[in-house]
Amino acid sequence: MEEVIKFFETHHKGKYKVYNLCSERLYDASLFQGKVATFPFDDHNCPPIQLITSFCQSAYSWLKEDIQNVVVVHCKAGMARTGLMICSLLLFLKFFPTAEEAMDYYNQKRCVDGKALTLPSQIRYVKYFERILTEFKGENQPGRRCMLRGFRIHKCPYWIRPSITISNHNGILFSTKKHPKTKDLMPEDFWMKASRKGIVVFALPGEPGLTELVGDFKIHFHERQGDFYCWLNTTMSENRMFLGASELDGFDKRKLPSPGFQVEIVMIDYDGTLPQKSNSKANSTNPKSDTSSSTTTTTHVPISSDGTKSNSDKKQVPQNEDNDDVFSDSDGDEKGANKSRATAPPPTSTPTLSSEQVRNLSSQTDNQLSIGTEARVLQEGTNDTLPKMDSTRGSDDFKAMAADASVFSFGDDEDFESD
Repeated sequence: MEEVIKFFETHHKGKYKVYNLCSERLYDASLFQGKVATFPFDDHNCPPIQLITSFCQSAYSWLKEDIQNVVVVHCKAGMARTGLMICSLLLFLKFFPTAEEAMDYYNQKRCVDGKALTLPSQIRYVKYFERILTEFKGENQPGRRCMLRGFRIHKCPYWIRPSITISNHNGILFSTKKHPKTKDLMPEDFWMKASRKGIVVFALPGEPGLTELVGDFKIHFHERQGDFYCWLNTTMSENRMFLGASELDGFDKRKLPSPGFQVEIVMIDYDGTLPQKSNSKANSTNPKSDTSSSTTTTTHVPISSDGTKSNSDKKQVPQNEDNDDVFSDSDGDEKGANKSRATAPPPTSTPTLSSEQVRNLSSQTDNQLSIGTEARVLQEGTNDTLPKMDSTRGSDDFKAMAADASVFSFGDDEDFESD
């Protein structure tokens, strides 16, 4: 520390300002004449996206005060976290037009081998900042509110079955080690094989999703061969993303090769309600409110091609949680409806079904459940209804629901192709 102070006092006396990015180490600002600013975030991680903008604005304000002013940016090793912020500053100051050019310049200047800023998530955040500058004129955008539905892993070898932790800068949002439906299960039990070879799926049956997300979030996969993870931002991301091995932090350190490995992340826009679910109880109490409902039987069928119903009608599903579309999204809904394996023509009147007929229909519907499929038959007011998922019953419910792997499919072509 003494040598650093001596250098700046000798060569840049009164003209330097230090920027400390370490969350793990703070020091007395008076050592540098009080010219110290702190923008902390953890090593091998990404900062809140707003922190990048604040850092750049602070550094710019100092530099423009005097042409001789310099900024001193450091973390622990002075490579990754420092690289993220310096590359962002180079973009902010218009030294380079693109994130790629700024990172190439930094890597060549910082390391002989050109490998200074290499962590995929940190590279991703420099590109996020480039978009903030070009698409949003440097203004931070409010975090987009989403629900994380789950994951599908492509080209997944049998030895990769990770547990999952979802977090943000305030703490843990979801963990398979703590959730009542998964905490007593091994990862091999809650990752479900899809119909197509090499694909496994994770979601929570009977629930709208894993957790609500707003802004920055981290997905951490804990695996015996080595952890891997990624930082993302809801505002900067699509609802459906595919991340290859080279886009996952730490995956390159794993010993066993996994060619073609991809993690698919599925989210939906979320405002606290789930518009795809209809209130079956309300329909049953007011039979005149909908021409297709009655006090005894409600039949949900795929929408025909005549276009007589709105898009909101297409996403109606029964209240019964056992029929929840665990991984429903817009693509899956449309394709799933076209490929529905349990279809029925729109009824002109509501027939009276015997108890045996209802039991057969319920059994058929249960066996043919798939995500994105909107063929549903729900018998109300009898003892022959499908069992309702109770989230308090824990891992037993998860195992029972997971016995039918089709519940965890997306309902699109890829789920049903065979290699």
